Amino acid sequence: MRARISHELALLRRHFGDVEHAEANGEDWFRIPRYVLPDGWRMGDKAVSELPVCFLVKGNYPGDAPYGFLTPAGLNFKGAAPNNTGAPPSTPPFSGEWLHFSWSVENWSATADVGKGSNLLAWVRSFIVRLQEGA
Repeated sequence: MRARISHELALLRRHFGDVEHAEANGEDWFRIPRYVLPDGWRMGDKAVSELPVCFLVKGNYPGDAPYGFLTPAGLNFKGAAPNNTGAPPSTPPFSGEWLHFSWSVENWSATADVGKGSNLLAWVRSFIVRLQEGA
């Protein structure tokens, strides 16, 4: 595991203790088993308050920001399919069927110090902004 990814994983574990990491084809995948959702999200017709999310970090990270995140397939907002979602561009190494949310952050500025500037913890925390948009 690259040193940067190792440090990022440690930072994530301080806030999401059960985060999982997997390497596949020179890329890094992360899965957070219990990500808290804003009100209105459902699996089928059942309201959900948390669910797993995962995301990919390509080999050129942190030079390029990560893009998109995945939730279990079937997630909807008050019965409506969320906009700007689709099949994952890459299959994650985690079991289940996944839905890809198009998402990026503005002003990505990673620094050599993982604790400063843009990092994966800030990236994961940004998912809530997209999820608060609803469908």
